[in-house]
Amino acid sequence: MLGKLRGLVRELGASGALCYVVSRIGARSGGLLSLHSYLFVAQPVADGPLLPPRLGRSIAVRRLDPQDAALLSLPLDRAVLAYRAGQGAICFGAFKHDEIIGCLWLCLSPYDEDEVRCRYQPLPAGKASWDFDVYVHPQHRSGLGFARLWDEANAFLRGQGIACSWSRISAFNPGSLAAHARLGARIAGRATFVRLGRCQIMRASLPPYRHLSFRHSSRPILSLFN
Repeated sequence: MLGKLRGLVRELGASGALCYVVSRIGARSGGLLSLHSYLFVAQPVADGPLLPPRLGRSIAVRRLDPQDAALLSLPLDRAVLAYRAGQGAICFGAFKHDEIIGCLWLCLSPYDEDEVRCRYQPLPAGKASWDFDVYVHPQHRSGLGFARLWDEANAFLRGQGIACSWSRISAFNPGSLAAHARLGARIAGRATFVRLGRCQIMRASLPPYRHLSFRHSSRPILSLFN
């Protein structure tokens, strides 16, 4: 146990390790307590494809209706799809041999987080987007699914005049952070949310820096600017 704690401190730092322990306790509290610690990363929209023209062509990527039934083959349900559709989210699906193997989601307008009470506002409007839930089935993660999804997403974003896409990563997931870094993303902010019953406390490195709320309708707006 002590060895595991030391490993967490080495990987996440002392404060990160403490937050992780609290988050695991919260996960066993039946919804009474939760802690989410996020890193916000800004990723430049690539000027061109990540892959050479003939590489990855066995994976077809196309834009899907946010409530397309094919998405139910991924770890998604109808309630989640309806929530995303209601926010105007844009979905790209990756297919291999007509079987869906992954997805990538974008939002060109402010996005309401689904884990905590918070709204993300990428700035400047019309030049920045929000991306989330970039997923490839575990059996296909050694392939080119991620690169194909990003190539199609970047082509779409370039066509919209978007220069930068923002996303949030769990501070407890260094692997995801490394994957984003390989695409040119950099950490541009962080926030921690603690919820106890209906009370939510936010502490962030971005305006408004701190926020306290007791109602679902009360949420901070984090302005994300590169």
